[in-house]
Amino acid sequence: MKFSPLFVAMLPAVVAFTGQAATYQVVELGPIDGYKSSFVSGLNNNNQVVGNLSNRFNYPIDLNSVDFTNTVITGNLTAAEIEEVKKGNISAKALTVLTSYLQTSSTVYTTQRFAATYPARLDTRQLVRIRETAEVQTNNEYLLGINDLNQMIGYATAPFTRQSFTPAATTTTPNPVTQQLWVPSPMHMAGVIFTDKGKYILPPSYTDYGGGYSVGRGLNNTGKVIGYGSSNMAADIQTSIAKACDGSTEPKDLCFFRNAVGNAYETRGMVWQLDADGKPGTPQLLGFLGDKNSGKAHTRTEYPAVTYTSTPNDINDHGLVVGASMYSDSDDIRYYLIDAFTGRDEVYHAFHATIFDGAELKSFIDTKEWSSSYATGVNNKNIITGYAVKNINSTDRNRFFVYDYNTQKLTFPADLFASASTAPEAINDNNLIVGTTESATAGTSTRRNVGFLYDINANTFKDINTLLSCKSAYTIVTATDINEKNVIVATAIKEVERRDVKGELVKDSAGNVLKEEIAVAVQLNPIANGSIDNCDNSAEQTYERQGASFGLFGLLALLPLALRRRRH
Repeated sequence: MKFSPLFVAMLPAVVAFTGQAATYQVVELGPIDGYKSSFVSGLNNNNQVVGNLSNRFNYPIDLNSVDFTNTVITGNLTAAEIEEVKKGNISAKALTVLTSYLQTSSTVYTTQRFAATYPARLDTRQLVRIRETAEVQTNNEYLLGINDLNQMIGYATAPFTRQSFTPAATTTTPNPVTQQLWVPSPMHMAGVIFTDKGKYILPPSYTDYGGGYSVGRGLNNTGKVIGYGSSNMAADIQTSIAKACDGSTEPKDLCFFRNAVGNAYETRGMVWQLDADGKPGTPQLLGFLGDKNSGKAHTRTEYPAVTYTSTPNDINDHGLVVGASMYSDSDDIRYYLIDAFTGRDEVYHAFHATIFDGAELKSFIDTKEWSSSYATGVNNKNIITGYAVKNINSTDRNRFFVYDYNTQKLTFPADLFASASTAPEAINDNNLIVGTTESATAGTSTRRNVGFLYDINANTFKDINTLLSCKSAYTIVTATDINEKNVIVATAIKEVERRDVKGELVKDSAGNVLKEEIAVAVQLNPIANGSIDNCDNSAEQTYERQGASFGLFGLLALLPLALRRRRH
């Protein structure tokens, strides 16, 4: 890939922190100029890294589509401040209010669309466009994974364009007013595969009433892509949407979008085979565990129907797929809450870890002991990792598991403490697993998210922060992927100078620049012959280092839904 001289000139210097007594070196991959935060999602064996950015500075506002009478604006800006905005003089305070207005007006389609996430190749610090073609992004886009062939997988919501629309005349409104509406493209969500031959949308198996939808989850090195998407739509819902979306009161594409973004479509896991040009074919639908592992729905009509679906999370180079699918037991009736005040008896149903081996589905978690479970990764040795959920001390906790598909041996390794909640993200062929766990501060009840590294062969479970130099400026809060060189990519927090929404430094009344914590994508490179740095000689290690404290975990909510990398 070639870059313009201007782009190269703008590349910030890579920051690296090393320590002689550490086993991993931290290399910062973000943030990218113009964005506050970066989150990593995957890497390959060439150390090429993909991820996503958030908190864009100087968010561009289309003042022509702003409703200045909206209470979000009038309640937070004075009349004089509003007049300045209308003139194009937008202060940091006004920009904060305007972006809040855009976000709270997401269902008002006369209002400009707000984009929260921006995909990027983090190793080259280059933004990537998935579906959007306009200068100002109108949708949310995500990159999830990259394989050794430099093929990338991601997905994006529908991009919008501003269009004129005149409703049909009626007896009550014989002269309807033309509106300027933001209208979406078909497919409210679309998975996309990038190859050296081009960029292709992953086609779902059902495309009526809005184009259907697809979400790419991962890919291997042998031409297979996994994800999920629309597989059907119930006849009564088809009738309802067809009646509502006749184009008389709003554009059909907008009407389909508003109806499809709920649960209108039936959803199934899917596998796409890429042809010689890298173009995905018709998807293979993945099944579900169903009632008592029968692959079928329960038939007890006195209880509500269960929505059966499947979600793949990873695929190895042999084509073995792992993930989760809906399981039920029609002999097990449980009370389910519908809302905070009401509930009802239903057939027990929950997602459980599933192996998709060709047309065969296999489960391996005891559904009587664990309320739900998810397989999240598989390596080329058919070693599977994931987590199962159990109520521990009145709270649901994720218990980390390793399953050897060859020997059918299931183990639940010990993590940092007995009731810690742990979620693995990836496993490499060296049998090393990375993910997110909880650490505890000695003498308190405080739990903190930290990235972990588990070695199956040595049966060692480590907080990754203990593998860094004591002088590291970073705190690793989640480890997302690991390649065959044992290079890890992760999201960390660090303390930096505070910047406002315009990217300008924030100072106190004395003129001192304030500090804040931000999320940044990092790459952790193994240090040859490195050793663990002893940062605390006391008997109780608190897992705290010189880097940032843990007041930033709200930032992790910005991570996109199921933002998982897949397959190097």
